[in-house]
Amino acid sequence: MTVVVLCNVGSRDVAFDGQFLDRARERGEEIWNLLQRDPAAAERLTFPIIEPSLRELLRSHPEGLDLLALFGTDQEDPRFRHTDTLFFAQIIAQVLPGRLGGKVRRAEARTIARINPSLYDEAFEAMGRLLRELPCDPREVEVCYVVLAGGTPACNTALLLQGVRYYGDRLQTVYLPQGREPVFLRAGQQVVRAFQEEAAVERLRHLDFANALPLLERLGAPPGLIPLVRYAARRLDFDFEAAQEALREAYRDGDRALRQFIDERRLRDDLDPLLREGEGRSRLKALLRELFWNARITYLHRRYADFLGRVYRLQEAVLRLLVEEIYGLSTDLSPAVREENLRRWAEGIQSNPALREYLERQLVEGHPLDWRSVSRPTYKAMLAYAVEGGKGADGHPLLPEERRRRYEALLRRVNQLDPLVELRHRTIIGHDFHGVSEESLRARYAPKRSDGRVLTPVEGLEEIMRMLEVDIQADPYRAIAEFAEGHLRQRAA
Repeated sequence: MTVVVLCNVGSRDVAFDGQFLDRARERGEEIWNLLQRDPAAAERLTFPIIEPSLRELLRSHPEGLDLLALFGTDQEDPRFRHTDTLFFAQIIAQVLPGRLGGKVRRAEARTIARINPSLYDEAFEAMGRLLRELPCDPREVEVCYVVLAGGTPACNTALLLQGVRYYGDRLQTVYLPQGREPVFLRAGQQVVRAFQEEAAVERLRHLDFANALPLLERLGAPPGLIPLVRYAARRLDFDFEAAQEALREAYRDGDRALRQFIDERRLRDDLDPLLREGEGRSRLKALLRELFWNARITYLHRRYADFLGRVYRLQEAVLRLLVEEIYGLSTDLSPAVREENLRRWAEGIQSNPALREYLERQLVEGHPLDWRSVSRPTYKAMLAYAVEGGKGADGHPLLPEERRRRYEALLRRVNQLDPLVELRHRTIIGHDFHGVSEESLRARYAPKRSDGRVLTPVEGLEEIMRMLEVDIQADPYRAIAEFAEGHLRQRAA
């Protein structure tokens, strides 16, 4: 592994005969030429910031330093060229390794050229190029030290930020206070932490809890916060048992504010209907609410094929719910109840000759509908019969007029999802490899509201939830993301 030292060279980093030098470029060039003629002149040089800093580093690394990179300036503007330190950097690179007993294996002078070194944006870009050109693989660097002393504030800031970019938490900073010994600062680690914190917050704001988790773990987030975010990630995966366990852990380890948040949001109660056995209508509505939030987040993440998969499941679930509400027939085909529910399904349809006759007239892709199949085509045909004024086994309309109009409007909204379902079948999560984008979704789905505005796919799903009277306002995911961000910020303050 490699130990690297990076240092900007300023106008007070070289002294000759104990005196600092005015007009760094001209005097630096003179001394550089003198050294080429008379190497003994090196004894007259001192490096009041860099040399003590390196000697301090050698106490931690007695085996030596692998690379010392010294950055001097070389400006184009003639008004400021006299302040350039490119020759100072060359002088230090030539003289200092020998003075340190060969403990610096490689010293190189690098030039910050063709920029104004007082401008932060230009310095940032130039320093990025210079670090890319260093003769070491950043992945093989054990530790990188940045000596924060010489150089302009812009160049030092650029060196620190780009150093963090390349070396991450392996970067450490060294500072030499006037008249004191060099000290190590947390500046590098603080910048790394700030970057990691912003990355975690960005993931939370996008409700990307799974990818926020490793960032929060690296940050050492407050107790209870990590399992709370894990709860959101597991709940998004519909792994409600694992989510419940994570929530218990969050409540156990969390502080008072976190526990109060869980209680006020009633997060523990949220999972109750989702954990119940069976496929009753109350659980189906709870699952629909969960599926809507899940679909909205998937759309936010621009995972459009996955979004279509959720549209497919949501449409099917709504159709099931409506069939159960209108006909009182269970659509649950889980192994424990499959045989009994299939029997009741067939009996329920056969008991209504008008319904059975209607279903037998329906065609699916040119073939007669198999009404014994508890499936999407049968749901749609049965609902169409009901909203068209179909009668029950007793000869009376299945739906009173007011309910019929409500279900008719709702079914129209649900059927407007058909183009998206058909597109889903053609994607990689269906039966083909057709590409999908937001534009292709909008091209196939463009229903209008009563005010004439075209709905987005997510707004269309939201409209269906509203018509079903499923409460989607108390979104736990956004609440958790906002709480986690606030808790994280509060700790960093």
